[in-house]
Amino acid sequence: MAGFNRARIVVAGAGALGASIALVLAEAGARVVLADPASLGDNASGVAAGMLAPAFEAVLDEDSKAHFPLMRAARDLWPDVAAGLGDIGFRRSGAIWVDLPSAGPLIDSHMRALACLDVEAALLSAGELLDHIPGLAVNLGSGLFTPDDWRLEPGKALVALRDALLSAGGRITAQSVLAFEPGAARLSDGETLAADFLVVATGAARTDLAPELAGLRPIKGQILRYEDARPGDDCPVVRCQGGYAVAARDGLRVGATMEPGLDDRRVTDAATTALASLSGALFQKLEGAAFTARAGVRAATSDGLPLVGPSARDGVWLATGARRNGWLLAPLVARMLAAYLADRDPGPYAGLLAARRFASS
Repeated sequence: MAGFNRARIVVAGAGALGASIALVLAEAGARVVLADPASLGDNASGVAAGMLAPAFEAVLDEDSKAHFPLMRAARDLWPDVAAGLGDIGFRRSGAIWVDLPSAGPLIDSHMRALACLDVEAALLSAGELLDHIPGLAVNLGSGLFTPDDWRLEPGKALVALRDALLSAGGRITAQSVLAFEPGAARLSDGETLAADFLVVATGAARTDLAPELAGLRPIKGQILRYEDARPGDDCPVVRCQGGYAVAARDGLRVGATMEPGLDDRRVTDAATTALASLSGALFQKLEGAAFTARAGVRAATSDGLPLVGPSARDGVWLATGARRNGWLLAPLVARMLAAYLADRDPGPYAGLLAARRFASS
């Protein structure tokens, strides 16, 4: 269609992708309903640490190594998005890799990997490391810093996206979308919404709204929050073998597990014990400290990239399966969906993220 002004669009799923898409569409003039039965933040996006980390994701995650240009392009959209949303804890304070005494040394190899990506990086002495991150364990030695990785606070970002959507004239309903045909979307409470298009951004939730969703697989992640540990919310993220630590105003996050194939949200003793041990290795004052633990379930494709674009089902569009990079990719995916719906060029990553790219496999 030639633009979508006044188009009636239902977005299923209010995580980072769905909420971002709903806002972009509403600000462009569409009549948007964002549908999600979960309470605000009770999803993988709310449980996440909020890292916008193209550099270390490309170095540390096998499924992300080939996609650094995409991830960096998505990250570069965040300053303007954050400026429009207000205080979402958006920080460009970088990230630091440290070698744990119990693990093999990786700083040199990671520095070479960052150099191959043309990413700025620098070695920090033990003293400089402690200047950057107060309270970090003194036995960690030196660190590897890059300013290329940023972050935000997911809870604040989800609230800001919701409020901005309402201000733009959108509607939010605490229902799931059960069925869709061009012209109508049926909700779980029995209401039928007039809808020209449906955007599915439901993450790992099981649904038959589009055939491509059958190819998604769940990945469970567990994370700890130390409410009494607040080393300063503008310090770098700490990355290490086995996890990370992210400062936030409501407490330090230490995470996270990657448990492929699991779609339950139960917190387990094995995961919390391992993460608590990691916490103590990074910050000695956290040994035995109280924490709260949460679990979320992400959705992933076989190549680690989300499905973005038109489904084989008429009137249905997909924006799901971002694996561990939902927040990072959210602005780029939202712009792509808006371009698709306005019959404009969705950009250079359309083929890479095509929703039907696995149809013949």
